[in-house]
Amino acid sequence: MQVTRRGFVGGSIAALTMMLTACGGSTEASDADTTDAAATADSYEVTFGATVTDAGEYVDRMVIDFGDNAVSGLENDTFEVLMSSTVDYGEAAGEPYANYDATAPLEVVKTETDGGVATVYFNQAQAPVLTWLAEGRNYPAVLAFTITQNKELTLTTKDGRELAFTGEFTSSATSYKDLDNAEVAAFEGVQDEINYQLHKGSNDKLIVWFHGNGEGDFPVKDTNNNITQVLANRGAVAWVSEEAQAVFGDAYVMAFQSPNMWYFAVKDNLLEPCYDEIQQVIADNGINPDEVYLSGCSAGGFMSTRMLIAYPDLFKAAMISCPALDAANARSESDDAIPTDEELAKLLDAKTAIWLVQGETDSSVDPELCSKRIWNIITDGAEVSDQHFDGTEGIASGFTTYETADGRYKLSLYETFDLAEVEGISGEKRQGGKIKCAEDYNQDGELEEVMYNDHWSWIYTLRNNPEAADGTHIWEWALNA
Repeated sequence: MQVTRRGFVGGSIAALTMMLTACGGSTEASDADTTDAAATADSYEVTFGATVTDAGEYVDRMVIDFGDNAVSGLENDTFEVLMSSTVDYGEAAGEPYANYDATAPLEVVKTETDGGVATVYFNQAQAPVLTWLAEGRNYPAVLAFTITQNKELTLTTKDGRELAFTGEFTSSATSYKDLDNAEVAAFEGVQDEINYQLHKGSNDKLIVWFHGNGEGDFPVKDTNNNITQVLANRGAVAWVSEEAQAVFGDAYVMAFQSPNMWYFAVKDNLLEPCYDEIQQVIADNGINPDEVYLSGCSAGGFMSTRMLIAYPDLFKAAMISCPALDAANARSESDDAIPTDEELAKLLDAKTAIWLVQGETDSSVDPELCSKRIWNIITDGAEVSDQHFDGTEGIASGFTTYETADGRYKLSLYETFDLAEVEGISGEKRQGGKIKCAEDYNQDGELEEVMYNDHWSWIYTLRNNPEAADGTHIWEWALNA
């Protein structure tokens, strides 16, 4: 923990004595005592908050509670805050995170005061809570903060005295565990054969989430961190948001963490323990077995597909984004991880309704070998219609939704931009690019366009954006499937 000390600036010794009284100091101090107090100043413990954005959890605010003293005069340049990020695992353990500039102060985008509470808001795209390891995983960083006050604040005591104040501010926050984030706090970690995070809801519905490849643990659960599947993107927390609760109510949410990679589902028998643990959550919490929903992306989309094949009566509806079928054999170093056409055809015998989502191009996994392959098999011989939707504010890419006449199966393909040649998992050359979204990272209430890798199509699913011809969006469709 680092501390920057600043002496008392402005105001008389008598005013400082009154300030110390308001903050719990003694009024019987001598002039020498008061002078010493003026040199050391008061100290406040600062709270930092974070939000899980589409790009992962970021520190995005600092809160200072001045107690009974109302605070005013807070401006964007009142404080300078530096954050350091240290890698905590792997070959770079103990080193500063190379993809983060710890010398740049966090950009303050706005401030507000409410009585004695001062809040400083930062750009939501600047200060990541996770590091990306050379070993190919997201992993929590060790954090540290340095807070410097550059301009005076005004503290107003309960009896109306206004005191100019410059103080000392510290923070003991060293990890994601110390950050205020209500959506992350809605989950509790469960250690089991396959670890998972569980949100205990208040109704009889359950949503199961399978994360992408970057959020797994290392072989044989080397770290047992059981958290990056919640912090790396909105894959888990989307389901506890106000928007999701407006559709599903306060559903239970179960976010598994792979003990290595979901591509080992067949080779390492990951399917059965996931099934058993889902059944245990159902039994322990009075979940309606007919109200269990599935969602997953990338490697988690592959795992979702494998779960549907293995357990055709488990899920009511599946919302699967960019399922990475084509990567499974190479990543698992086996020849039977990728489902066969015969296995995928078994999806037709499942009770599960399926909505697939992917970019028209995908730089990581080939749509032709992934979502389109599943789609072509489950709709073989069926009547299929399509509807194009223009991009809307907040989700800038347009998309086309294909659906069967009974609405049971749907596929939404999103427009991609800035196309260039990429090399696929098997060395093939094809097109890849970016998708358009819109974010409010500067927290001003106005959305701004952001371009992401075209593999990140799960953002659309997790924002309930995919839409059918009758106007039904993907979450409402799942609920009523």
